[in-house]
Amino acid sequence: MSNQNLSSQSNAPAPQDQSVEIASLAKAWIVLVGFTLLGFALSYMEGGVLSVISPLIIAALILLKSRIILKQYLGLSRSPAWHSMLSSTIFVIMIVCAALLVFI
Repeated sequence: MSNQNLSSQSNAPAPQDQSVEIASLAKAWIVLVGFTLLGFALSYMEGGVLSVISPLIIAALILLKSRIILKQYLGLSRSPAWHSMLSSTIFVIMIVCAALLVFI
């Protein structure tokens, strides 16, 4: 019975690990909010070159935001193959969407 107690205690996260994880999630959340505000500001800017570049910048922001969500919130940093596959899929979708926004 003492072996069960020892194994269950060793699997429990240390309080310091939890505070580091919460701090990491808070930083990720702040970055996501910043990217969202930047994308929102870019969507209202008009001009010659800026109207062509803005969708590309917004697409890049969406890609960065998706990678942060995949890595920090879904924990895919522990599974590099899934992280890479999902990031690549999102990248392709963003390129297609950005191309449609620029040319249509």
